[in-house]
Amino acid sequence: MAFKDQKISRILLEEVANSENRCRGYQDELREAITEILQKERAHLFRRSNIVVEIEDIINRASTYVNKNKREE
Repeated sequence: MAFKDQKISRILLEEVANSENRCRGYQDELREAITEILQKERAHLFRRSNIVVEIEDIINRASTYVNKNKREE
């Protein structure tokens, strides 16, 4: 991973750690979503795909998780 990519990853993960915990597992879900988006973006460099749809799917999954868990608390 290039230095620039590592720096972006580090900054994003630091922001997650500093974010408000909106529901149980919120920060874990954000970390997982960010990691998956970064992996998809990296794969997209070598294999052209519809990255926008893939990222939308990840964001929708994370949003559904938060909404579901906020209601349960």
